[in-house]
Amino acid sequence: MQKQFEGQNDLKDYFIDVEQVQSNNVNPYDIKCPICLNVYLDPISCDSCMNHFCKKCHLQKQSTKCPLCNRQGETRKAFPLLKQLLSQLKIKCLHFDQGCQEITDYDGYDKHIKQCDFSQEICGLMDGKLKCNVVKFKKDIQKHRIYECSFRQCECCHCHQFFSNFKLQTHELKCEEALIRCPKCHKQNKIKDQSNHLLICDQNIENCLYCKGEYSLKQLLIHEYECPLRPVCCVGCSQLFTLSVYYIHQTKCPKFPQICPNCNKKIIREQFEDHKFSDCLIYIKSQHDKEMQNLNIKQQLLEIELNKKDKIIKFSNRFKDPDIFLNLQKTIAFVKQTATKKKDRFVLFNNPISEQRKHWKFKCSQVKSSWYAVGITELSTLHSLKRYQDIGHGSYLVSSNGTMYNNHMDDQNSKESNFSINTNDIIAINIDLDVGLLEIINITQNLSLQIETMFEGKEFFGCACLRTAGDEIQIIQ
Repeated sequence: MQKQFEGQNDLKDYFIDVEQVQSNNVNPYDIKCPICLNVYLDPISCDSCMNHFCKKCHLQKQSTKCPLCNRQGETRKAFPLLKQLLSQLKIKCLHFDQGCQEITDYDGYDKHIKQCDFSQEICGLMDGKLKCNVVKFKKDIQKHRIYECSFRQCECCHCHQFFSNFKLQTHELKCEEALIRCPKCHKQNKIKDQSNHLLICDQNIENCLYCKGEYSLKQLLIHEYECPLRPVCCVGCSQLFTLSVYYIHQTKCPKFPQICPNCNKKIIREQFEDHKFSDCLIYIKSQHDKEMQNLNIKQQLLEIELNKKDKIIKFSNRFKDPDIFLNLQKTIAFVKQTATKKKDRFVLFNNPISEQRKHWKFKCSQVKSSWYAVGITELSTLHSLKRYQDIGHGSYLVSSNGTMYNNHMDDQNSKESNFSINTNDIIAINIDLDVGLLEIINITQNLSLQIETMFEGKEFFGCACLRTAGDEIQIIQ
C-alpha cells in the first residue's frame, strides 16, 4: 500500500491570549508580552532595560538589539518572580469556543494544547503529488482518514490492488479481473479474457464477406483466406479472379512467371520458349563465379585466423617428462617434489619450429639447478633417457651455468661460455632457418650467445630442460 501521510500537519503554533487567564488577582500588564500582547511564552529579559518579552518575539526581530530599548545587549533568563507569577496562572484552553472545557495551569498548558482533541489538523493523506487539505478536530481526524477521506486507500474487489478512494470507482469499471457478460452467449468472463472468448464463442456468428456463409469468428479467419469466392490478383497479368478460377488461370496465363529448371531464373511463360540453353549457361556461370569468389574470401579469412592461431606458442601436455606439470593455459611448466634423482626433464612446444614459430621469450621464474637449460631439441629426445653417445644429445641448448650443447659440432658441444641464467631472467630466442643459427639473448643481464644449427630435414621443437624440484619456466608471447 502506498505511504500516504508524511510529516507534521498542525495548522499553526499556539499562543495564550490574556482573556484566557482565569485568575482574578493578576494584573494583565504583569504577564503580557509588550511585543505580541499575549501572555509570555518562554520569557527572556534584556540586560539593559530589564524588560521581558517572549523568546520567539525576540527571535522574529532578526536583530541582536533589544526590541524595546533598541540597545545592543545580551539576553538572559526571566526573573524568578515572573516565573513564579506565571506558574500560578489558570488558563482556559485556546479551543474553549470549539468545545474544550479544560482549564490548566501555565506549566501544563503546553502539553495540553498539543494533545487537545479540539485542536485542528490537516488530513494530509497523499496520492502522488495530490494531497487532502481537509481540516478536522484532532478527535475526528483519524475517523476522517479511515472512513471519509477521498485519498484513503481502498482495495479493488476484483484484482485486490489498492487505490485512492476517488480513483477506485474508475478503476473497477476497467479492471481486467472484473467479470463481464458475453453479448452473444451471456457467459461471464473476465474483461482480459473477453476478446479470446469471442473468437471461440458458439453464438458469435459472422458472415463471410465473399460467400456470405455463417461461421464462428475463429473459423471465419481461416475460411476467408480459403474461400473460393475470394478475389485474387494474378501476379502475371494483374487481372482479378476468384480463388477457384485463379488456380486454373495461372496454369495458362502467358504472363505468369515460371522457374527455369536449369538456371533457376524467373521467366514469364510467353518468353520461356525464347529462353535459350546458352542463356542458362551464362547465368549459371555468373552464379558459380560469385560462389567461387565468396569461397575464396572465406578461405583467405580462414587462413588468416589459422596463421594467428599458429603463432601462439604453448607447452605440449603430450611432449613432456612425467615429472613436469603445466598450468591450464599451458604457458608455465614446473617440477614438483620428485622421488627420482636429478635428470634431464624436457618439456617441448606443442608444434615444431616453423616460419610462424621461430621467435619467443622465456621468463625463468625459478632456477634451482645449474643444468637448467633452454633452446631447441628433437622429439626423439623425450623417448630416450640417455643419448650420451650422440653429440649434444639431439639438442641445441645453453644451461644456466653457461654450458652449450651442439648436436652436430663436437668442438662446440659441452663448451663453456660466459652466458648465465638466474631466477626471473627474461630470455629471448631467435631461429634463423635459412642460415642455420640459434640466437639466445638474456635481456635481463644483457648477454647473448649464438649456436650454429643443422636441421637436416629433422623437426626441432622449442624446449626447456628442468633438472630438479622447484625449477619453473614461463612462455612470454
